[in-house]
Amino acid sequence: MSTRKQLKAAKELLHAAHKVYHYRRDLIGEGRVADLDKAVGELDKLCREKPADSAQIDAAMRRLDALLRKIGGKIYPKTFWSDNLEVALVAAIIVIGIRTFFFQPFIIPTNSMYPTYSGMNAEVYTGNDSAPGLLEKSFRFLTIGARHKALIAENSGAVELTNVRPVKGKKWLFFPTVRNEFVFEVDGVPHAIRVPAEFDMRSTIEQSFPNAGKRRDQNGQSQMSLNARVEAGEPILRFDITLGDALFVDRISYHFKRPEAGDPFVFRTRDIPGIEGDPRNIVDKYYIKRIGGVGGETLEITEDGVLLVDGQPRAEVGAFERNARREGEYGGYVYPKENSGHPNRILTAPGMKAKVPEGSYVALGDNSANSADSRYWGFVPEKAVIGKAIFIYYPFTKRWGPAE
Repeated sequence: MSTRKQLKAAKELLHAAHKVYHYRRDLIGEGRVADLDKAVGELDKLCREKPADSAQIDAAMRRLDALLRKIGGKIYPKTFWSDNLEVALVAAIIVIGIRTFFFQPFIIPTNSMYPTYSGMNAEVYTGNDSAPGLLEKSFRFLTIGARHKALIAENSGAVELTNVRPVKGKKWLFFPTVRNEFVFEVDGVPHAIRVPAEFDMRSTIEQSFPNAGKRRDQNGQSQMSLNARVEAGEPILRFDITLGDALFVDRISYHFKRPEAGDPFVFRTRDIPGIEGDPRNIVDKYYIKRIGGVGGETLEITEDGVLLVDGQPRAEVGAFERNARREGEYGGYVYPKENSGHPNRILTAPGMKAKVPEGSYVALGDNSANSADSRYWGFVPEKAVIGKAIFIYYPFTKRWGPAE
């Protein structure tokens, strides 16, 4: 071993000795502590003096190594965990700190902000469409976060959707979550498939079964009649779930400036007064919407879908103008459905205005017809605001880049 490498190894051993001392001082006897001090002092002195005979350093290192193996416990000799756990903990603390105070990742689950942002969507395989192979599945997963789903018939017969129920499960093996289980029966034999609770499975079923219709069961409950038949081994339905846009939320800027109309902002629903009365069960979730109004403004939605602020069309960002023109997939702003919502809902009919209280905001989805927002449960208080969406980092679609 060269002198340089020998001195480097000696210094690493001295560092390990100091770590053992500080971590295990109360667990080793006074005699062992004295031995450790003596062995450390001897090696440290030799490292500073750099004797011509390197065998002296080798001998001192062997004596210190033998002592550390007796008193080092789990600290020495090094294992993967003892060597990396401290680094992992520091890294975790840094990540948590960044997430808590600066930039928080957020994945959009629904399509309430479509087409500006996309939530989970389905790509349905029907008829003679071939299922993607392993290579294609891997590529689609890496680039657009697509996960393949298939429900294969165990027997032949007519297909019916007979039950939908929430079930508890695990996300990433550890975190509790709720999924929706859809139960299909093929000639009376149940087949079940589970999807994320936020996923629009009904639309997927309608695409998979174009002849589907609705009927009433003997209790008068509405059910979906699929009007289809499958043979054993055939897919009842097959589709990919594409990941919603993943973006970073700036949590720090709003500490220095107030949120502005047009900002895409993330907020926590639990801090919205009375939201527990909403039938969609959104008591404690993170939502992303666009700020449609700030404190002191008066809002109104016209019959042709234009959002007005103090009597004038709102136009701070492109999404407001595209909704006003009903451009492309922007359908304009609409009034809440008559049979849904919350007693605090606003902007519910032509000519009805909403004065935004100071310290509050109006949250509106760009996809107004399919958005649970302030029209249904009222104003968002300042304390509920998490931050502003700033950058879509995944998946790699045309929306990748700065958040609009």
